[in-house]
Amino acid sequence: MSMTEEQFDVLTSLMRGDPESAANQAARAVLVEGCTQAEAHHATGASRSTVNDAVKRYQTADERIRAAYKVKRK
Repeated sequence: MSMTEEQFDVLTSLMRGDPESAANQAARAVLVEGCTQAEAHHATGASRSTVNDAVKRYQTADERIRAAYKVKRK
């Protein structure tokens, strides 16, 4: 798991993401729940590329926020 539910929800809000979208649900499954991208693809119906892009987008946003505030991952 990469981030908490709360962290993911904050990123979704800041990025103006749609919590109901397949991409958002897939990224949440991977980054919060610890699913593989393949599992998220099957569970949400999002294409493999959509899952990959969403995961990268949320990971990048998380990394940039942490870098800006000089917060290291535990």
